[in-house]
Amino acid sequence: MIKHTANTVAMVLTFNAVLAFSASASANTIFIDNVTVFDSTGSEPYVADVIVQEGRIQDIGPGLKQPSDASMVDGEGLSMVAGLSDIHVHWTSNRSIVATELLRYGVTTATDFHSSPDSYAAKRNWHKESLISPHVAYAARIAPPGGHGADWADERMTRLVASPEEAQKVMEYLDTFQPDVIKVFADGWRYGNPKSDTDISLHALTELTKQAEARGWPVLTHTVSADGGKRAALGNVTAIAHAIQDEPASHELVELLQEHDVYYAPTLAVYEMRPDKIQSFSPIQVAAGKRRQKNSRHNLTLFKEAGVKLALGTDSGIGRTPFGESSVREMELMVGFGVTPKEALIAGTIGSAEALGVGDDRGTIEVGKRADFVLVNGEPWNDISDFRNITAVYVDGIQVVKDGELIGQQGPELPPATPAVAMIDNFEGESGVTQYGTLRRADLDYSFPRSHVLMIEKPGSEKDDHNLSVAIELENKPNPRAGVIFPLSDGSFVPVDASEFRGLAFDINAQPGSYTISMSAYGGNGTANIDVIGGWQKMVLPFESFKGKQPVDIQRLRSVGISVSGKGEESFWMELDNVRFIK
Repeated sequence: MIKHTANTVAMVLTFNAVLAFSASASANTIFIDNVTVFDSTGSEPYVADVIVQEGRIQDIGPGLKQPSDASMVDGEGLSMVAGLSDIHVHWTSNRSIVATELLRYGVTTATDFHSSPDSYAAKRNWHKESLISPHVAYAARIAPPGGHGADWADERMTRLVASPEEAQKVMEYLDTFQPDVIKVFADGWRYGNPKSDTDISLHALTELTKQAEARGWPVLTHTVSADGGKRAALGNVTAIAHAIQDEPASHELVELLQEHDVYYAPTLAVYEMRPDKIQSFSPIQVAAGKRRQKNSRHNLTLFKEAGVKLALGTDSGIGRTPFGESSVREMELMVGFGVTPKEALIAGTIGSAEALGVGDDRGTIEVGKRADFVLVNGEPWNDISDFRNITAVYVDGIQVVKDGELIGQQGPELPPATPAVAMIDNFEGESGVTQYGTLRRADLDYSFPRSHVLMIEKPGSEKDDHNLSVAIELENKPNPRAGVIFPLSDGSFVPVDASEFRGLAFDINAQPGSYTISMSAYGGNGTANIDVIGGWQKMVLPFESFKGKQPVDIQRLRSVGISVSGKGEESFWMELDNVRFIK
């Protein structure tokens, strides 16, 4: 089924409202009178006036004169704390909702561990121009072949590295997209599950960090084991963004973390044994979870007492770990595990900012720093839960939250759709790039072992004509499948409106059999099956032939694709040309 929805005027109005709000607010000079400042430098809290101008803190001190153009904020009885930075966030929900929830709980900087590099530019622009948003640090995902993090999507999402030579090539590839940080899925051990995936090698990790350091990109690792912690430290990573929980840490590990100046973000929130999380667990799973938490508590205490620097990360978006609220809950859990409220605040502010490489810009309340801060009722350095009593959140000196709720109309879930053009891919342009200017992707089955796809552009039967030759080898697993995806925008982020067309067409020459054609859209996916009998055939599929659990919204299309399924170790080949929309 195909669903038609109009491009709404409301989307445009919301977009304009966000721009108008940002433009008017950015011109303000703010004078905060008589506020108690917790500056995250290690100093004791003190009462002062604060002047914010052009998005930065201009002056701090008692008895300051209010600038004539400044708006007054009465700080009497309030505490001023730097905004939180969460170094472990997966944007698994729509971006406007995630941005809103993070801001409501005082998170003014967050990572994005869930975007492919080819989507960074469009998302950066969307956040800047259209959303009321925290600062977002986009993380390029890297894993060893067969490692955790490599078991879904393809290499556009998670690049594979097994050697120093591959590390160099991957970093050169990422130069095009300029990530803010690197996320390495270093450990194959996954939370005590029986399955253990591949660990990254030390020599590959060391080359990754060397290459990243030369580019100014911090390296954060998925590291959950004591042996993995040693490898992360010896590999000179910036931060471990998970709890080490398989066993009590040794003094050798503590010394390595200190020697190599590694930050530790224990992600306690994602592992919290909450009733709503464990209600479906077996007694064995509950016992294993409690054992891991016991190790996590021991290790956090050990690291803290030894002076290992702490950061805040939650794994929000994974395992029913809510955005924003989990960042505050993380500090509460850290305190429950023996960290003082002051230490938890410092970890969530300057500790995390330094782990992201932006500590010179934000994370403390100091003159010259970016004016990302929170006003709260209470003293969170004495009672960390007072951080929940948020009265105001500011990003770049602009107030975005009042009394725990977002100010102004949040931008829409998605950018407006762009009009579709007829030719999707005729394989005549730049290698690996569609006529939409997007990078083709392999469509792979989930989990290991994974099927294999090889795509080669080759000359066709006519002069100056090319087609795509695809070789597929299905893995020996239940229901293996693989194929090719043609994104309709970079990273399939900006939707495409194909309502002026009536269907999809393409030319195919393939091994005889049944193939699945897919259309992916925001709100629903649809598939149609075709039978290939051998020799070149022209296929025409009206949009109405694509069926799914929800109707495919042809005004919000993301990609089209073709795949094949079969038996384990079965091989297929196909040639494709002139993938296009038709009227």
